[in-house]
Amino acid sequence: MRAVGVFLAVLALVGCKHTVMATPDQCQQLLEHFIDLKVAEDPAAATMTPKDRAAVRERVTGEIQRDSDVQQVKYECVTEVTAAEYNCAIAATKASRWGDCIE
Repeated sequence: MRAVGVFLAVLALVGCKHTVMATPDQCQQLLEHFIDLKVAEDPAAATMTPKDRAAVRERVTGEIQRDSDVQQVKYECVTEVTAAEYNCAIAATKASRWGDCIE
């Protein structure tokens, strides 16, 4: 009888799929990457001085706080963002594509 119980427990563990989630460091990288993408999308970004670019980065950082995908990454990343979503978003070259990656 015990063997049947052990077999069922092992079977349950094998049957469970474990989804790999983003790490805390990856979550921070996602936020930084999104901010970088938003700054880069500013038409004047290419010709800005480092000081002006820093000001735009600060402005963008404040503006994105209401974005639902940003909220998910900021507050629930390690439990809500999968490694696959991380890989997609970190490879994104546009902010809109980054958002498409985070479900």
